[in-house]
Amino acid sequence: MNKTNKSSNTSNFFKRIKCKLEKTSPKQTNNFNEESLIKQAGQGNQDYQAPYYSPELSNVLFLSKRGMSRAPLAREVMRKLLHLSDHFGSIRPSARGISDAYEFCSFDKRMVHSAKKFGYALNGHARRINMSELSSANLIITLDRESEEYTKSRHFYIRGEVKAIGAFLPTGDTPHVPDPFESNEFIETQAKYDQIIRLVETGCQNLLKSFPSLI
Repeated sequence: MNKTNKSSNTSNFFKRIKCKLEKTSPKQTNNFNEESLIKQAGQGNQDYQAPYYSPELSNVLFLSKRGMSRAPLAREVMRKLLHLSDHFGSIRPSARGISDAYEFCSFDKRMVHSAKKFGYALNGHARRINMSELSSANLIITLDRESEEYTKSRHFYIRGEVKAIGAFLPTGDTPHVPDPFESNEFIETQAKYDQIIRLVETGCQNLLKSFPSLI
């Protein structure tokens, strides 16, 4: 065997060894542990690296307890308003829930049906918010008391502004959008859903008017 062949065989031998080591070495995992991150942040741990954040208003996040009714409705209402405004293409609305229990649940069928009558198409499943999405949102709109409390307890992740939907509703009106799953013997179910949709429309319309001062 000549010198060239020996060199080639040696090189191939080490390549095979390298491949075996790569295949047998344990893969790194990126399991997300929210409670661990919260504990670290509370202790001033600098390990958590928030995603890139732009100070310009470009990502509006609607947050509700389940993420299967009010938040997706608000997203669709805002999408429709943005489509007809000067902000179309520059602001992206998104919707999330705060509870693990409703992750990937289908949207509330009653809300889907009611929203359709108002011209809004709700398609998809509920998604739970994660800390990356919370950090990258420029503006977070909380639709209920639960999501408002959620943002307060995770303020160390939030770099944008947080406002309750009530800030964009007429004075004296409810500070939150009613929960469609809470029973109310004085209001029939369909009337309750219609009321929720009108409240969200009013809130989103006034929010859109406020964008110039928020940008």
